[in-house]
Amino acid sequence: MNNRRCASFIQRTQSLNRMAPSSNISLLSIVHGRRSHLNNLLRGIAEQHCPPKEVVVVFMNEAIPDQLTDPGCPFFPIQLNSDDHQLPLAATRNLAASRAQGDLLAFLDVDCIPDPDYLCHLQQAVDRTHGLVMGDVRYLPPDAASGHWSFADLDRKAQAHPRRPAIPDGKDLMTLPYPLFWSLAFGLRASDFARLGGFDEGYVGYGGEDTDFAFNARLTRLPLYACTARAYHQHHPVYSPPYNHLTDIVSNAQRFHAKWKIWPMEGWLKQFQHEGLIRWDLNQLEILKQPADHQIAAARSDALFV
Repeated sequence: MNNRRCASFIQRTQSLNRMAPSSNISLLSIVHGRRSHLNNLLRGIAEQHCPPKEVVVVFMNEAIPDQLTDPGCPFFPIQLNSDDHQLPLAATRNLAASRAQGDLLAFLDVDCIPDPDYLCHLQQAVDRTHGLVMGDVRYLPPDAASGHWSFADLDRKAQAHPRRPAIPDGKDLMTLPYPLFWSLAFGLRASDFARLGGFDEGYVGYGGEDTDFAFNARLTRLPLYACTARAYHQHHPVYSPPYNHLTDIVSNAQRFHAKWKIWPMEGWLKQFQHEGLIRWDLNQLEILKQPADHQIAAARSDALFV
């Protein structure tokens, strides 16, 4: 897992030990902005019934804040500055993993608040399957996690994604098709992450790196599962389709096609093609023009699901 040469990073350790960790889990997250979401994530970590060994948070192209919520365990904030891209997602996740000391890596998106049993369920699932295991993410409406909140409030307000498969009643695990992998909330053994080579840093910015990671897991016969580890996704506006990420999506789709001989993100590519933004066929993909500002603005949505 080689980090981008142009990336520089500064590690700062905070003495935030409040309890002895009872697991060998490294909880990893990456962030750019989203301060309130990050503090809610850290609050959720502090409430874990199986507290992690450590928390590693990488700040992409921004300073580490002076004031952050105490996660109740060793906390290692890291700064990564990249000249290549404002959001070097693959490289940032790899950097977080390279600094982790735990045997199990639990990646959790900064928008997610883990239920108190989240790490207990995730660890049990990874220990049982020795696989790549996704958590059960539920979606919160706007402002559901602002101000004072309780986990009972979050659970009452959260909704399951209507287009994601649900774990059957009475089960705590199910297998998933690899194209359904999503990096919002997942865990695996550190040894398996190393065996996969981490995320491919040839993917720059937004789009494609998750599916590529899952296809590498399929290639190495690392099984993919969903488990009942609950996390609550904090609402934020989205762009559907993501015209604001057109350049990244096209570049990453080209890389994906070169590796796997199929096109990823076909739904978005079809929308871009319909708007005359790209030329796309079985073998080639290129940008014809950039979206207009009014197209990007019109695509902004407060919908819970995309």
